Amino acid sequence: MQDHEFLQFFPRLRPLALSIGRQFFGNTEDAEDVAQDTMLRLWAARTSIDPTRPLELLVTKVAKNVCVSMWRRRQNESPSVPTVQNDIIPYNKECPQGSTTHAPDPQTLLEERENAVWLEHRLRALPEYLQRVLRMKQEEGLTAQQIAEIIGTDPRSVQTLISKARKQLMNDLKQRYRNE
Repeated sequence: MQDHEFLQFFPRLRPLALSIGRQFFGNTEDAEDVAQDTMLRLWAARTSIDPTRPLELLVTKVAKNVCVSMWRRRQNESPSVPTVQNDIIPYNKECPQGSTTHAPDPQTLLEERENAVWLEHRLRALPEYLQRVLRMKQEEGLTAQQIAEIIGTDPRSVQTLISKARKQLMNDLKQRYRNE
């Protein structure tokens, strides 16, 4: 499904996700989170969605999965530590031809790796909807207006979500350096 197709179907899909969230949690605040997260997940998978199939069934399934995930996360309340992947910091950074720059020393590589793992861990500790909005902004390069259209809110709310995520990461960073 193309972006414009997704945005065309969006007005009738979001209310369904909102309804499922209300049924599951019994309140509007959690239902809004379910609807936003559902729309974000569908947006992320939009290229693999077949628009000829009943989209309501897909929204229902995704929204129910979001509800269960939110419920489970609340039961655990402790974020899981991400697995360290070898490709977080490439070890064989090649310098441009004729460059006098040398590869970083092992201590610098270790610090960069630790910082990358710490940041990924803190990102994963954010609520999933904040993670997704922040990644849409930072990694996909979408504007607040585009994100707002995808999740069915206004751009000011998107800016607030992005600000909230960044503020949390900044507080975590300050806390980290206070403890060192």
